[in-house]
Amino acid sequence: MQRKMNVKRLFLILLCFLPLSVRPSDSIGISREIIHSQWYSHNEHIFRRVDIYLPAAYDTCEQALPVLYLIHGINGYEGSWVDKGAAMDTLETLVALGRCQPMIIVMPDCNKWPFKERPVSHGNLWRCLTRYSKLSREHEIEYAVSDLIDMIDTTYTVSFCVIAGLSDGARMAANVANKRPDRIHAVGLFSPVLHKDQIPKDSTQSFSVYVGKSDLFIVSGKRFHRRMNKAHYPHRWVVMKGNHNWRMWRRCLSDFLEELSD
Repeated sequence: MQRKMNVKRLFLILLCFLPLSVRPSDSIGISREIIHSQWYSHNEHIFRRVDIYLPAAYDTCEQALPVLYLIHGINGYEGSWVDKGAAMDTLETLVALGRCQPMIIVMPDCNKWPFKERPVSHGNLWRCLTRYSKLSREHEIEYAVSDLIDMIDTTYTVSFCVIAGLSDGARMAANVANKRPDRIHAVGLFSPVLHKDQIPKDSTQSFSVYVGKSDLFIVSGKRFHRRMNKAHYPHRWVVMKGNHNWRMWRRCLSDFLEELSD
């Protein structure tokens, strides 16, 4: 009896040293380190930062992989989609479950202030909003993302490209898609803040629009949805429970990635 008690006690002690959970990347060896790089924005005459995620499949896959460009919101930075959006974990989990194909993720710094000029580190939402109307860099940044697409195409072996953005980044994503119909295959708009006259130009591109029922900018998304219907432009319209926050945008990304694989 005493021996059985000692064995049980030893087993319980060993359990204390085991991890409570294991991330997919730890258990199946999918992920690689994120590459912290930069690219040159010709219109702005500056270098911008970019984080690039390459799956392990990139080294072993004989075929080119798709590229997903993720655009952050008004006060974001190149690490937003990893630090707050769990982009890498979301992709790796779906790949492990067989619900998404491996892909390269490119996360550029699309903040309207070059990094050294920002009010505070990584930008601050309210200070960004107060100075928002004084800036006119959005079109320059959209051309900068187009430069980035060319750089990625020449650096890595890629197939088609898709782009997604949240909030003000969704507006940028839609405009980049209009500028690059030759490369952008599908577009995901999460809680989009769009101009009144904004509409896609190329009907071959697939659009998915996500809004939250409690979202502050749901009116903008609904207006865009109505314009798409009026133009007879096929698109996916998703209304989900949520607000204008990362909790909802993580769900948007997961749904969008699964949609791409269907």
